[in-house]
Amino acid sequence: MPADTPQPFRLAREIKVWPLLRAALALAPFVVLALATGEAIWMKASLLAIATTIAEDKLALRPAGVIAHGLAIIAGTWLLLLAERVPAFFVLACMLLAAGVILLASRGKKLRALGNWTFIPVLILANELHGGRSVDALLRAAPVSLPYLLLALVPAALSAHLRSRGKPAARWSNLDDFGARAPLSEDLAAMLAAVGIAAAMVVHWQMERPQWVIWGAASIVTGAVDTARDKLKNRGFGVIVGVPLGIVLGRYAVPHSSMAVTLATLAVFLTLVAFERYVVAYFFRCVFVALAIMLANQSVGDAFERLTHVLAGGVIGFACVLGAHALKSRLSR
Repeated sequence: MPADTPQPFRLAREIKVWPLLRAALALAPFVVLALATGEAIWMKASLLAIATTIAEDKLALRPAGVIAHGLAIIAGTWLLLLAERVPAFFVLACMLLAAGVILLASRGKKLRALGNWTFIPVLILANELHGGRSVDALLRAAPVSLPYLLLALVPAALSAHLRSRGKPAARWSNLDDFGARAPLSEDLAAMLAAVGIAAAMVVHWQMERPQWVIWGAASIVTGAVDTARDKLKNRGFGVIVGVPLGIVLGRYAVPHSSMAVTLATLAVFLTLVAFERYVVAYFFRCVFVALAIMLANQSVGDAFERLTHVLAGGVIGFACVLGAHALKSRLSR
């Protein structure tokens, strides 16, 4: 077969075996504890475990770097939890966290992963831990959740320790170079606009699962119009095809139980590391998100929010990328 002949799609070629196994090992204790105790907090904490594991792997973080990253996520989560009670503060807090993604990337493109894997878990954890509670209830609940969240840092910290043995002393990372510095002004303007508009929209319409809209907007800001367009296409395909499939599986094919919900949630997290190509990973992520929702409450409307929210955020993000690019072109004339 000629070298330039397109290869047929085979799922086995898409799977990254070792990252998948590492992530499964990191998440396994939390899945077991969730199933054994019936406490949902263990699966919420597992999001922190996978986020710190991904950052540790991509940036070769040392244990101190893992701990610092984890504490930053916890602090950001509590900031967003409290900010949710005042709409203007919530929008500003989201914009501040999003700006951190671009500022980190401006110091080295590899650091974009650190920014992403701080902002994403903060958005999701804040929404998951909130539960419509009052500020007083949140303040009482925060210390209760802290031990679970701190335990979630153990897998990545242990991995960092094992992978750092015998290497020269370093405080945060074993990497000497974090890559080329990404452009700052255009990306920062696009990110602030995209996240600000998306956050204001979810506040104004009091939308459930606001993280899908906000991250849907932020994820499109990739550094160039072409890459942003490709990202929007990939996410659009994944959510338009994946969500209906997940709904069908949840309605007709998969038996409903707490174990099924937990395993579907585990599958969502594993898609973050399991596949070579983003479009494949995002398709399966949308399938399992919709499946988990259907298994949990049989709400087709809730599952379809994944589709509408992601597309709305993506359109906002891409429009802001185009706007920032046009403004920079005009100012540079």
